[in-house]
Amino acid sequence: MLVASIAAPLGAVPELLSDMDCVVEPSLIVALGSASPGLLAETLHDRSDYVRRGQLMASLESGVEAAALAIAEAGAADASAVELRRVAAGFGQRTQRRNDRLGDGSVISEQALDQVRTESEVARLQVIQEQRTARIANLEVARARAVLARRQLRSPIEGTVMERLSSAGEFVDGDPVYRIAQLDPLHVEVIVPIDYLGVLHAGSAAGVTLQVPGFEGRVLEARVRRIDAVADPASATYGVRLSLPNPDLTIPAGVRCSVDFLTS
Repeated sequence: MLVASIAAPLGAVPELLSDMDCVVEPSLIVALGSASPGLLAETLHDRSDYVRRGQLMASLESGVEAAALAIAEAGAADASAVELRRVAAGFGQRTQRRNDRLGDGSVISEQALDQVRTESEVARLQVIQEQRTARIANLEVARARAVLARRQLRSPIEGTVMERLSSAGEFVDGDPVYRIAQLDPLHVEVIVPIDYLGVLHAGSAAGVTLQVPGFEGRVLEARVRRIDAVADPASATYGVRLSLPNPDLTIPAGVRCSVDFLTS
């Protein structure tokens, strides 16, 4: 939740809160694990690889699950049972119509006519039963696909692999296999003295200067995204998070910086 302001400033409001220490961090770090325990069959990426959302990262051994899916698909594709029941129902309906005409002329007994009608109705219900069975077979296919998908690890975000924690041949059970960092946007974390509580608000502009080679003299524009609602009484400070766009991924994360808040 964005906090517009928390309290009135306790001291004089400066024109500029300048040269405050900060740290640039990924906006999100995901510890990617497997939904099912098993033996890793392959790991497809390593540290520093850039991955897209939904991209396959690794997979577990899944021969049994793949076979179960093939069986389910074969069963769902077989429409012979429904066609057989449909042919039998058609024959029953034609037989019933012929016997109904005979019954009108008292050529056939009531018992025989009732039997024909019952068999025709049973055949019709068997068609419905087989159609329901076919729908269940399709659901079994969906279930088998879902079980197989649980054996695959796909990236939930677009970002960079920070670390691969397991390799092919290792057994995993709830442990993360990858750590992935989202680098666009970046977060800039800064600690602000409580004297300036209420000066900043969501959307406030700030200039960020990285303390790394290649960025000397460059001021990057960031915006206040979140302001802590609770200050730290021991240090008399509160935290502020800024959002720093990084669409071309040229700004490094995990580096120190300084920030100038514009409060006018």
